[in-house]
Amino acid sequence: MKKIFIPFCIAFLLFSCTPNSTPKETFSNQDSGANNLTLVRKVKEYKGVYLPGQFKNAENSELYAFSEMDRKLLDSAYNRILANPYPNQTVFMNFKGIVDSFPTNSGFKVSAITLLSMEMKSAFNPCIPYDYWCIGTEPFWQVQISEKENLIDFYDPMIPKFYHFIFTKAEKNTGTTIFSAEDKANTNKIKITITNEKCSDGMSERNYQYKSEVVLNGKTYNGCAMAFGDGLQ
Repeated sequence: MKKIFIPFCIAFLLFSCTPNSTPKETFSNQDSGANNLTLVRKVKEYKGVYLPGQFKNAENSELYAFSEMDRKLLDSAYNRILANPYPNQTVFMNFKGIVDSFPTNSGFKVSAITLLSMEMKSAFNPCIPYDYWCIGTEPFWQVQISEKENLIDFYDPMIPKFYHFIFTKAEKNTGTTIFSAEDKANTNKIKITITNEKCSDGMSERNYQYKSEVVLNGKTYNGCAMAFGDGLQ
């Protein structure tokens, strides 16, 4: 998976989705009278998804906007991660900054940015709840199924390419959950069958709660799957 670290920051990826408050910068504003007033502004950590020019906080769905300089750097990183994104495709982003108390038309303004991580979304950096992630090995592939993001995305890193579909409700039978979707504009079809059966990915020796079978345009892929909140063993 391709990770981007922008020159203005160095940090480590954190996988929890709950922002942590960390005092980082203090600005003092003192008057000329006997009483001194001190304004303390705290740098906080945020995690969510980024679309060029805008960030969506995973904790509360608030939208954040950046300065022109920061936006150019963030957009450049985004374009290196996704060379050919589909419209409105997002990536995972983790940063520290100061967010204004009142929003503008484009969202809350952010300053004092330190980018901790920006990378493709995966089952291991989930902040917005999803329905399932399906994962294959040899070759590696993945499918994100998310009603909250209104998508079913199949990613093939061998091309590399995303096959994007609008989310559709599943058909549920005893022990199986089946998602079927079609992208008529690009003549793509996908069918995902998730079976309630233990599965190992064969490489990391992680154990998953489900097996998955994906049929994309007539080609079958087999792998494992996990639902949001599943603990890996």
